[in-house]
Amino acid sequence: MNVKEKKKLGQYFTKKDSWLKPQIVDFIKNSKCSIAYDPYAGDGDLLKLALEYGISKTKGLDIDENLKWEINDSLKKIPHIDDAIIITNPPYLTKYSARRKKISINYNYFKEHTDLYQLAIDKMLEAQDYVVAIVPETYINSRFFEKNLSRVYSVTILTENPFDDTENPVCVVCFDDKKKIPPEIKVYADGEYLNDYSYFKELKLTPKNNYSIRFNVQDGKLALRAVDLTTNDKKIKFYTKEELNYDLSRIKNSSRLITIIDLDCSDIDIKELVVECNRLLEDYRNKTKDVTLSPFKGNTKDGKRRRRLDYKTARCIIEMAITNLRREEYA
Repeated sequence: MNVKEKKKLGQYFTKKDSWLKPQIVDFIKNSKCSIAYDPYAGDGDLLKLALEYGISKTKGLDIDENLKWEINDSLKKIPHIDDAIIITNPPYLTKYSARRKKISINYNYFKEHTDLYQLAIDKMLEAQDYVVAIVPETYINSRFFEKNLSRVYSVTILTENPFDDTENPVCVVCFDDKKKIPPEIKVYADGEYLNDYSYFKELKLTPKNNYSIRFNVQDGKLALRAVDLTTNDKKIKFYTKEELNYDLSRIKNSSRLITIIDLDCSDIDIKELVVECNRLLEDYRNKTKDVTLSPFKGNTKDGKRRRRLDYKTARCIIEMAITNLRREEYA
């Protein structure tokens, strides 16, 4: 497999050291490991950086015969090496993307995983006690995250993209061999400590489904732009349908970024509902520091990560807004 093909299969090469935040450097040093080990070595940039932080040796593996490393399919098995810490950027590729792009790949990789990076994490944790992995930021809020939660030491959300060839939002996850509970797992944004994982887990919203709320209904009353644009004045926001200023014929069942919402709440003024939804949304974003919202490719012009509001969380916000307004009306 050549380098061009690896990029096609989701192997992006890390060209910048922006991922190596102080807490990650400390984790590498505190592991006391003398060998930096990359089972998906690619160009070897991560191993070169590791030599500057207490590492005396490097070991790389790769499936690409054109590279200088020992040949190994690390999605099948990773050999154990004593006194080694894995530092890597594994391949990212969903089964859906593989089929859509008609990529020739062993689909057995997807038997128990939806993305190759998930399989890679499992194989790395089987092989070594200490792992540092650059993975998609969506990992934090995935069901798969809970699977290996007790091994997670910290998660660092990266604002600056460490890749030259993709805008895929990523984070750095540090794993060790000590069993932990959510309050012991640290969450960072770049070099800033945000809170422990339990804090964000408790803030996640779950719909009560106590109101009729349907998304992508062109004749609905409530509108939502569910993604941050690149300018600060165009963030995720609720509107009346008239305020949205959007061609409603473009709203489809599959729409995820802009939608019209049908509600069964004729007793509530839609403009008041819009105000309350936006108030709750802003409060939620401030409390969660956007950690629980889906990352969206690229940053705003002032360097902040763009986010997308999934419809499950949007439903929760609308439910709370309706409840609040009815409580005020009948108080």
